Amino acid sequence: MKKLLSMAAGGLALLASFSAFSADYLIDVRTPAEFSEGHLKGALNIEYQNILNGAEALNISRETDTIRVYCRSGHRAGIALETLRNAGFRNVENLGGFEKLAETMPVEK
Repeated sequence: MKKLLSMAAGGLALLASFSAFSADYLIDVRTPAEFSEGHLKGALNIEYQNILNGAEALNISRETDTIRVYCRSGHRAGIALETLRNAGFRNVENLGGFEKLAETMPVEK
């Protein structure tokens, strides 16, 4: 299953450099309770400590798919990024904190 991102105009620049042949995954690595209070539209919720198992369960390609992670402040997203990179995922980005992202991207509850 591939999940394409839908982003507001402010977030489109993030997608500009990626091939149409890859999929984009937006993953909120906060707790389910935090996620339920509000998250970026289209985001999946996989807690940072489960990120590798979650990425593998989704059959995310280590070579071609792009994974963008975020959390409350960017710290847990940084841990998730390192975990994924150490496991061979090539295209991983830490978008930082939810509140800042929510200023320019659509949010849903």
